[in-house]
Amino acid sequence: MGFHENCLVLDGHTDVPTRLWESPVSLAERHSDRHVDLPRLREGGVDALVFALYLPPSLDPERGWKHARELHRISVEHIEAVQGMEIAVSAEDVLRAWHRGVVSVLFGLENGRPLTLPGTLDACVKMGIRYVTLTHMATHEWCDASTDEARHGGLSGEGEAIVWEMTRRAIVPDVSHVSDAAVLHVLEVSRIPVVASHSSARALCDHPRNLPDALVREIARKDGVVMANSYPAFVCTQASAADRKRGKEVREELLATQEAYMADPKTHSQAHARLFADRPLPEVPLSVYVDHLIHLIDVAGEEHVGIGTDFDGIPDVLSGFEDVSRFPDLTAALLDRGVDRAGVKLILGENFLRVLRRAEETA
Repeated sequence: MGFHENCLVLDGHTDVPTRLWESPVSLAERHSDRHVDLPRLREGGVDALVFALYLPPSLDPERGWKHARELHRISVEHIEAVQGMEIAVSAEDVLRAWHRGVVSVLFGLENGRPLTLPGTLDACVKMGIRYVTLTHMATHEWCDASTDEARHGGLSGEGEAIVWEMTRRAIVPDVSHVSDAAVLHVLEVSRIPVVASHSSARALCDHPRNLPDALVREIARKDGVVMANSYPAFVCTQASAADRKRGKEVREELLATQEAYMADPKTHSQAHARLFADRPLPEVPLSVYVDHLIHLIDVAGEEHVGIGTDFDGIPDVLSGFEDVSRFPDLTAALLDRGVDRAGVKLILGENFLRVLRRAEETA
């Protein structure tokens, strides 16, 4: 057995639930239109992953929470139907599944807007949600987004209370998508380490979804983890410029069809996919993604870096890292760039599990 097969490999952010909602398929079978399924998880030696329950920013808290419950229900049904996959709710669950050769699935909530509703945090605990990405592309009632106008100077007073209550329940705050001020605000409020589940290095690609070095250091100082996103537009300057141009071209149609998409996701997700497929980004190799990981290691230390691919949620992928089956190539690239084996193990999964344990112990 090779080195990669001996590592616990965990992908900290995937959008499998949305893909299952759009078009249900068996996760036990290989599907060419997706990045994640059990055959490719096996090929890639991926032992655990997070299913993000993504809530479109256009949904108000009530509709958003209803959608979150539906995504969770669909995901649980599909996981339970597959031999060799199971749901995990703790770091120890992940380790036990790994030792048995079973792929474990943790849940995250991507866009915490509904958490203003009574009882939602306790429901998150029952659903096994282990982190909450506080917002998405739009600022909402209690948290500023990195890609929208700030309204709260980070978090509102209600947002502070929500983050505090999350930590009491061992739910990790996820600062991907939030504004720079909100990252600092969360770090002040949270009693536990935080993660950025799918954000890369702004020093290498100046995109607001990425984190500047100063914030990377602060997350590390509080023992958190920055998990690099593999979307080409977040790791390559040329791809980022092309993505901005493409976004302007497709924005109007995406907004105009949002309600239709929610009512008939399969039809409209296919139409949306064509909008992006007709405007592909420049090819970006895996080595550019590795540059981000090496930079994050240099800034924060190998104990504070992880992987959050955003697979099944991104319209373009890296050349050489097209889906979860390519994780061994990522491991080989990190070793070739001089990361020692102990450090690679930390980055591939152990760092994220450490944060989960800290959250469990504190709660």
